[in-house]
Amino acid sequence: MKRSSFSLTAVAACLSIVGLSWSPSSRAADDPFPVRPVTIVNPNAPGGFVDIVARGLAASMQRQLRQPVLVVNRPGANAAIGTIAVTSAAPDGYTLLLQSPALAAVPAIDEVFQRPPTYQLSQLVPIAQITADPAMLLVNPSLPVRTVKEFVALARARPADFLVSSSGTYGTTHLPIAILEQAAGIKLRHVPYTGGAPAMAAVVGGHATAVASAPSVAMPQVKSGRVRAIAQWGNARLKAFPDVPTFRESGIDIEFTLWTALFAPAKTPPSTLKIVQDAVRAAAQDEDFRANMARSLSTVAYVDGAEYAAAWQREVKRIQSSVRFIGRTEE
Repeated sequence: MKRSSFSLTAVAACLSIVGLSWSPSSRAADDPFPVRPVTIVNPNAPGGFVDIVARGLAASMQRQLRQPVLVVNRPGANAAIGTIAVTSAAPDGYTLLLQSPALAAVPAIDEVFQRPPTYQLSQLVPIAQITADPAMLLVNPSLPVRTVKEFVALARARPADFLVSSSGTYGTTHLPIAILEQAAGIKLRHVPYTGGAPAMAAVVGGHATAVASAPSVAMPQVKSGRVRAIAQWGNARLKAFPDVPTFRESGIDIEFTLWTALFAPAKTPPSTLKIVQDAVRAAAQDEDFRANMARSLSTVAYVDGAEYAAAWQREVKRIQSSVRFIGRTEE
């Protein structure tokens, strides 16, 4: 199966129809923020873990801001289409980005392919981390493995039989697979899809063998027996999955967190950023939001201010190192 991993042409074409921002002249400069609806762009397909967090966060934020907070999905090109929609939006606080580790991957992808940058991380300012959960390794029940040791042994013996789906090449659910390949010394066949939900559907339907997924997306499929959980990339067992070991427990010293974080266009006024940050902080402490995330198996792990900015820089280095390991691919 041949598929372009990342298409700048697609990005350019889609940008021509993205109309998320208002011009600075659409409101008076001295109007308080916000005076109209705020949009959170999710650059991923509906149904994935970012979407679950985005919709819960929006519901809580609009109670704080007293304005509607809308979630708009702009998937495609490894989440670059939606991300560019925000980097090119007016820096007025009305267009925000909820992203995952895929955000940091794109500049490194451009480096691997030796092409002009699709966007620069400096075009965005981090507001806060919202949630953080370990990825889980799931397989179709027909695969005769129940442990990491069996998974690795079978992958070495029958590599052609392993089709690993993901939310996209170099994407959030491809990176942990690359980390596993590097640590275990195996090579798996990768099949990219347009989002986390389609990637999961591929494994459920038997079109792929395995997938890395967020606990929130995995739970209904594991409960129904449509997939089997083998291990997870966290540093401790999950309460919702007490029988699923970490990779470290299974003898492979790796870790990967599926986080969500909110960003705004660079040059957004500090006063506006503070209002947004205050609303996000309050939303993260909101009992309804926390209960919503608990039901969805997403762990609220709020971090803001300078603390998050420093953590963000460390995460960028780690993610971009994984992209360089994957290298150039035309899957």
